[in-house]
Amino acid sequence: MDNDSNQIGEFLPVDDTKATLARAFDSAWDRFLEREGTKAGTELNRRRLASRIVAAAKSGEADQDVLAEAGLIYLCVLAETVRLGAEPREPDAQPFGLEAQGTHAFGPQTVAAMSAALDKCMQELPLQAPSSALQFLSASILGEASRGEHDPERLSRHALEALRNR
Repeated sequence: MDNDSNQIGEFLPVDDTKATLARAFDSAWDRFLEREGTKAGTELNRRRLASRIVAAAKSGEADQDVLAEAGLIYLCVLAETVRLGAEPREPDAQPFGLEAQGTHAFGPQTVAAMSAALDKCMQELPLQAPSSALQFLSASILGEASRGEHDPERLSRHALEALRNR
């Protein structure tokens, strides 16, 4: 490898990195659509996935499978948060061990705030964060939104704080 090669990661030249990123994206995208259905194939989700994979690569990750898995987990958690926010819950349901907040169906602005909050939280977590931590964050954000908080910054700050104190 010559010194003039532009590099994103420490070990891969730009051409190899671009190919790795593209394959990671395709792998994650295909699995995401298999899981969530073609309705989830929005431009916003494509941008979110690409952004997460590029961020992981810039942080030093060069393994295509790890990049794809990180992107897939990220999108699936966001999709689950939207589902949890949009579906009425049983009054006695206790998602992820939190006390039930009553039955709620959130409007589009609140769902967007919850998604933005989860996105902020995930930016703070390591790439290989356990799914239980992601579920806890989702439930914490949902609980706070159920109590009337709709600011993404405060939702994410509260969720991260709750995770640290867990």
